[in-house]
Amino acid sequence: MEHKASMVNLTIEKDYDSEFCGSIPLHLVNLIQPHGMLLVLDKPKLHIVQASENVEQYLSIPVDELLEQSLSQYISTKQFEEIQQKITSQSSQDKIPINLTLSVKDKKVAVTALVHPREEYVLMELEENFSNPDDNSFIGLYQHIKYITSLLKQAGSTQETAQIAATEIKKFTGFDRVLVYQFDPQWNGIVIAQAKEEDMDDYMDLRFPASDVPKQARDLYFSNPYRLIPTRNYKPVRLIPVVNPMTNRFTDLSDSNLRSVAAVHLEYLGNLNIMASMSLPLIIDNKLWGLISCHHKTAKNPSYELRSAMELLSGIISAQVASKERENAILLKAQLRGLHAQLLEQLYNSPGFADGLLSGATDIQKLLSLSGAAVIYDGGIWTSGNTPGKQELKELAGWLRRNQADKLYVTSTLPKNYIYSKEYKNKASGLIALSINAEQGEYILGFRPEVLQTVNWGGNPNQAIQMESDGKTYHPRNSFATYQETVKHTSLPWLAEEVEAAEALRSAVLEKIIKERY
Repeated sequence: MEHKASMVNLTIEKDYDSEFCGSIPLHLVNLIQPHGMLLVLDKPKLHIVQASENVEQYLSIPVDELLEQSLSQYISTKQFEEIQQKITSQSSQDKIPINLTLSVKDKKVAVTALVHPREEYVLMELEENFSNPDDNSFIGLYQHIKYITSLLKQAGSTQETAQIAATEIKKFTGFDRVLVYQFDPQWNGIVIAQAKEEDMDDYMDLRFPASDVPKQARDLYFSNPYRLIPTRNYKPVRLIPVVNPMTNRFTDLSDSNLRSVAAVHLEYLGNLNIMASMSLPLIIDNKLWGLISCHHKTAKNPSYELRSAMELLSGIISAQVASKERENAILLKAQLRGLHAQLLEQLYNSPGFADGLLSGATDIQKLLSLSGAAVIYDGGIWTSGNTPGKQELKELAGWLRRNQADKLYVTSTLPKNYIYSKEYKNKASGLIALSINAEQGEYILGFRPEVLQTVNWGGNPNQAIQMESDGKTYHPRNSFATYQETVKHTSLPWLAEEVEAAEALRSAVLEKIIKERY
């Protein structure tokens, strides 16, 4: 029996997760995007101690006149008390959304506020509220979400779920292109679903190097429900004063939706020929599984209500993907348990456990989708299927004994780890080794052959980061033309369920050996 492995689990030999990109402190930039304002308030009195320089543009009051003033001067008593009450009663640091009307001199400005209670201070993000109630009514958004959810429930696979999500989010939001992007085990991303305008580049099935979404950017998705850049041609806005008076440090903007973006990322968007972008995380079992990435050819700033609906949808899509993944895992586990039971019966009815594993109606090759298997035990070597020669098996067992753990060893890139196995890569690029007695070099070995895989990258991953001569300034690649790489010395990946089945089989074999001896 063969278990089909998703290409997303393919082991890429080179690590493209840039330590350089991953070390840049994105949250301490002291700059925001100009489509909103940022205030830093002390606790508990809510005096304004820091503000973005663009408050004058929105409120017609210089920053200096706003600083050290109480927020109560600019909103109604009812709204001020509501903010105080919510901050006091909320034990978590989750964002508190609230609609406010700011009154500055003779000017009134309706804003949507996101309040971030911190231990030492309060962050408040403000965006002008231009929403048309007819365009973004609760009932209208609810109906859209309900409809999309009903379609997602009908999906038969993860791929189908992702494609429905891409298609419907594009219709719902009006973005020119929507991609669903899944991370592989090395944090490269592969586009598994796409909906786009005809004149835009096709990224379906392309893989993008991990440095495109470096570690600290991935981590920020756990504190931000989305990342919005309404236009890449913006001028960053400073916070005044530069240092937060409450902490004597730069203000941590990890949770801020307005946080300014690294210049290299804006250049990256330009190379993609897009002006605006919005991305939402797909989080499964508290791990970043993938992203929904929305692109627009011109500037685009979705309303707060639409963004909130997209945030809700990303959670629903995550849940549906998780459901499909669990469903597939349950089905595979059930199949493997059935084979394990048959193999166990055969094992106990055979005179020797090697015969029970390697021959009969059900064997270890069927259980673990192997092309060949070997048992090295008590001075003997037994094989079935396509395996290395006996001397090569002895040397492999010796290497395992010297270098590996004494229970289970699994790799889909054996030639990379054990150089001598390159000689028989067509038989054993993948290895699963179940130790019987590691000290004596006794193992059950399962093999998978080399499977040459062509990986289509969105641009050359080796040129993902282009450093200038100063060693500090860098640029993203300027081409996303398909770059093909052939992955060698690699087998199909081992699924978690197969590894679990191998561990159960090892326990059964050890139990049989002990019973026979004692």
